[in-house]
Amino acid sequence: AKLTFRMPFAMHLTAVRANVNTAPAGSTIIVDINEGGSTILTTKLSIDASEKTSTSAATAAVIGGAGPVLADDAEMTVDIDQIGSSTAGKGLKIWLIGHRI
Repeated sequence: AKLTFRMPFAMHLTAVRANVNTAPAGSTIIVDINEGGSTILTTKLSIDASEKTSTSAATAAVIGGAGPVLADDAEMTVDIDQIGSSTAGKGLKIWLIGHRI
């Protein structure tokens, strides 16, 4: 896990996004998000080569697995599976979008 944090409240997750300050080159950035060690994505979050946001990715992230309800105080981890090949993407930020339950 590259990042570990705890949920501040229970949340119904409706979307996930990512962005970077430096776009990857050569290949995509691929990110997995886990709740309690289990993925919340059936299709991982990605940022295409030469792009800075996941909103324009050729393959959109799909919420599934342990989601879409994230428990209060759940341990969340973010795994970076791929960072680009010729230039690594830098400054990754993850957005969990939803509403409090």
